[in-house]
Amino acid sequence: YIHYCEYPKLTHNTKALEAVWDYSYDKVSYLGTNAPIDKCYECGFEGDFKTTAHGYECPHCGNHDPDTVDVVKRTGGYLGNPVQRPTIEGRHKEIAARVKHMKGNE
Repeated sequence: YIHYCEYPKLTHNTKALEAVWDYSYDKVSYLGTNAPIDKCYECGFEGDFKTTAHGYECPHCGNHDPDTVDVVKRTGGYLGNPVQRPTIEGRHKEIAARVKHMKGNE
């Protein structure tokens, strides 16, 4: 009944998102669109942080300091910050296993 789609950063291809929304409009009861909005305050990177066994890391500079990163992920249907409020091990593994449904140019 509920469908969540994980996408890479698609600011260069908003028509792709519109096509998915148009297609699903009368075929899906509830569609959630998730795109990366993580931010590193050390190097300025904005996009999708690398999910590691120990948490989240900036793919550009390797920063993982909770005081200088902002990570937003869907956790149990809601958006949350798993750096500031860590998830349980099983949820972290599920987030790490998510697949992007489109290719992006980060």
